[in-house]
Amino acid sequence: MRILLAAPAHGVSGGICSWTKHVIAYYESLRVKPVQLDVYDIARSKFIPDNVSLVPRLFLAFRDYGAIIKGYKLQLLSNKYDIVHITSSAGLGLIRDLLMIRLAHRNDSKIIVHFRFGRIPQLIENNNWEWKLLSWVIIKSDRVIVLDEQSFISLTKKGYANISLIPNPLAPRVLNLINGFSQVRRESRTILFIGHCIATKGVFELVKACNNIKDIRLRLIGAIQNDVREQLLSISSNNNWLEILGEQPYEEVIRQLLTCDVFVLPTYSEGFPNVLLEAMACGCSIITTPVGAIPEILRSDNGNEYGIIVPIKDSTALQLAILKMLNDTTYKEACGSNAKRRVSEKYSMDNIWSQMLDIWNNL
Repeated sequence: MRILLAAPAHGVSGGICSWTKHVIAYYESLRVKPVQLDVYDIARSKFIPDNVSLVPRLFLAFRDYGAIIKGYKLQLLSNKYDIVHITSSAGLGLIRDLLMIRLAHRNDSKIIVHFRFGRIPQLIENNNWEWKLLSWVIIKSDRVIVLDEQSFISLTKKGYANISLIPNPLAPRVLNLINGFSQVRRESRTILFIGHCIATKGVFELVKACNNIKDIRLRLIGAIQNDVREQLLSISSNNNWLEILGEQPYEEVIRQLLTCDVFVLPTYSEGFPNVLLEAMACGCSIITTPVGAIPEILRSDNGNEYGIIVPIKDSTALQLAILKMLNDTTYKEACGSNAKRRVSEKYSMDNIWSQMLDIWNNL
C-alpha cells in the first residue's frame, strides 16, 4: 500500500510541522515498513503574523496555495497512491484542501483529511463560511481524523459517520534527549513559555501576570516579530526578569523544559499541542487554558492532578496559578510526576502509529 502524506515538513507551521517530522522519523526507524509512505511538503512560505490585514493575507495565501497545488498535481501524476492523507488547519486552507481532494479523486485515491486544530465545536456554533467549507471537506473525504474528544462528539452529533479520533503522539526522540540531559537540574522560580510569540498564544497576559511576582525569571522561546518583542519588554518595564530567546534548536527546547520550574501555555486556541506532551514527558508542572484537546490531556482522575487550567485572556487567574505552583512545592511536584506517567501510558508513538495504520488498512 502506497500513501502520500501531504503535510508541512519544514518552516512556519509550528506544531503541525513537528508532528510531521515525528511521524517521518518514526517511519524511517522501522525495520519492516508496513506501508510505503511518501511525504509532500505543504508548508507555507513564511509565517503570517496576526496583525496582517485581510487583503495581503488573502494574497499571500493564494500565492502559496497556488504553488502547493501545482507541485501536488505533479506528485499525483508521477505516482499511483492508494491513499492521500492531508493535514489541515482550516481557515482559507480549506479551499486548498478541496482542490487537493478533487485531484486525488481523479487519481482514484482514497482520501483522509486530518484536522490539526481544536476549533470545530466553535465553527459548528458559528455556522459561518469556514464551517460550510469544512463540512464540504468532510463530505468529500473517505475518513476524517480529529485530535480531541469535543471535535469528535460535535461532528458525530451532526451525523457524520466517517470521523476518527487520534491524539498526537510523544516523539521517541524526546525520551532520548531527556536521557541525555540527566545531569540537568531545575532552576527555582523559572517560568517557561514555548510557542509562536503572538497575541493568540497568550504571551501578553503571561508577561502581565509575571510583572508583579517577585524573584522570578520568565523565558519565552519561539518565533517573534520585533514589534511584539518591544511591546512585551515595555510591559515588563524592561526589567531583566524577562528573557526573550526567540527560536531555539529542538535539543535546547527540551533542555529548557527540564530546567524550568513551571511551564505555561496560556493559548487562546489549540488543537493538540505537541509542546504540552513534551512538557509532560519532562515532568514539568503545567499551567494552560481549556482549549482544544488540553482539558482531556490534563483531566484529573482518581484524585490525581496533572496541572492547572485557567480561563483564556485572564492574567489575574494566570498569576494566581503561577503563585500556586511556586508556593506549593508538594502540589507542583505531584503534578509533574503525574503528567510524566500519563504521557508514557497514553501517548506513545507506538500506540498512535498503530491507530493510523489501522485506518489506512481499513480504507
